[in-house]
Amino acid sequence: MLTCSEKPIEIRISNVISSDLALRNTADSFFDLIESKNANHIIIDFSNVQSISRSFAQQYLKRKHDTKKKIDDINMPDNVRKMFEIVENQRERRSFLKRESIKYVCL
Repeated sequence: MLTCSEKPIEIRISNVISSDLALRNTADSFFDLIESKNANHIIIDFSNVQSISRSFAQQYLKRKHDTKKKIDDINMPDNVRKMFEIVENQRERRSFLKRESIKYVCL
């Protein structure tokens, strides 16, 4: 639980990884670093990030959703924000159709 006296840790992702966020396993390594921190509130600064791949965005959002830490993203460039939105929208559409509910018809 986050206490009022606890200060958040701010991490500039471009300094830790790169200005180009590309690989799924890099997102995992980054979240392993986050999980190793003692703070419960982490601020991820996206300043200087030039590009992000869909696979990095998918894994980042998955790990962000799974962590018990409070993660805030700041200074996110438009192209990065749009990729996160695309991945989120894809996830919502995917959960809309359940494989069990689909009926197949042979023609």
